[in-house]
Amino acid sequence: MITHKIRKGFDLPLVGATARRFEDAPPPPVVAVAPTEFPGLKAKLRVREGERVLTGQPLFHDKGDPGALWCAPATGTVSRVVLGARQALQRVEITCEAKDEFAELPRIEPKALASTPRPALVDALRAAGLWPLLRQRPVGKLPDPTRQPVAIFLNGMDTEPLAADPAFAVQGLGEDLQAGCDLLRALTDGPVYLTVRPGEQPHEYLALQGVEMHAFAGPHPAGLVGTHIQEIRPLRAGEVAWCLRTTDAVLLGRWLRTGRYPFERVVAVAGSTADESARRYARTRQGALVSAVFGRARIGEGERVIDGTVLSGRAIARDGFIGIRTTTVTTIPEGEDERDLLGWALPQPRRLTMHRAVFPLLGRRAVEVDARLHGGHRPIVNIGSWEAVTPLDILPSFLYRAIEANDLDEALKLGLLEVTEEDVALCTVVDPCKLDVGKVIRKGLDLYEREG
Repeated sequence: MITHKIRKGFDLPLVGATARRFEDAPPPPVVAVAPTEFPGLKAKLRVREGERVLTGQPLFHDKGDPGALWCAPATGTVSRVVLGARQALQRVEITCEAKDEFAELPRIEPKALASTPRPALVDALRAAGLWPLLRQRPVGKLPDPTRQPVAIFLNGMDTEPLAADPAFAVQGLGEDLQAGCDLLRALTDGPVYLTVRPGEQPHEYLALQGVEMHAFAGPHPAGLVGTHIQEIRPLRAGEVAWCLRTTDAVLLGRWLRTGRYPFERVVAVAGSTADESARRYARTRQGALVSAVFGRARIGEGERVIDGTVLSGRAIARDGFIGIRTTTVTTIPEGEDERDLLGWALPQPRRLTMHRAVFPLLGRRAVEVDARLHGGHRPIVNIGSWEAVTPLDILPSFLYRAIEANDLDEALKLGLLEVTEEDVALCTVVDPCKLDVGKVIRKGLDLYEREG
């Protein structure tokens, strides 16, 4: 096993870590599937309000790619279809029944993987509603089914703050994980790379066959697939790679072995405002209500609920739903009623900072953060903050400027296709100018898709 040492980056030591224990969450009364979780997706509805659906039955598809389906994670009645501006589909809600009835899905026998043509495997995955588990680099969206990846990156680690540990979440699921890896190997002529933390690995990882294991040590973003691609197999012009987490590979393997839609999810509950009883790995259902994931613990007013981590997650309502790819739910204070005496002029040992501008006297102790901006937006100032936390071979400050100037050719030369929003999330955290770097990177990638 090769070990890669990442030196640039920054770990966010936050309070509210998840306890390493599993617990079954109460069954959610309502689940939902939202196309807004996927950038650029234009959904076409296939069901109506009041219609009864089975687990695994298609709910909607992509208008630009009708073969890619999103399926129901529960058996029940479509209780609500939420539409937004210009009648764009926002969410499909299903009131759950007590017992699951499964829709018939395409089935590939595990023993027939080697003899099944790759296009047939791709079509089966898309018709089974499992295509959303995969992402393609560059651009970071759903894969193009007509393009074969030169490699598949299976991420078995996560260095984001308070994120779920995939190595812990797959405990006891080795058979499904191996089946998922076998399926991934059949989807590419290239290698399947498994990326892990250095040191002791769980039995489920060590027993895997057909994967090439690489370990990554160092601060965040050592656990991001963008970092892994640069260190292991940089993409050349015209090449694509697919990526997913080991928890997603478990779902692929479960479908392969059972022929049923895999609705089960393991979600880590974290955050400084989350009750200790709620901070655990909850076994729940895809699209479950956040309140069901928290169990008996309540989500109080003045808390921000994040579907994901504080770096790359999305804020959702307290009565919202988790997403298809969700592995972590984090809660932090909004901080609207908080005021800091004299601001940065006094030592603040509990303030998170990379620049040490507020004299954090307690070093690297875990701190509590809130959702405040701590200042206003300012013009971009290049003081090297972004470069200090970016191990990728790019110049983020100049890339940002090229995108804002709509200079696509210059942005491509500066490495636009090597990054997505998650790769520059740390730049937003350490930026004294309060710029949303990820939003601009997505703007550049959208520009590339339109004009590239």
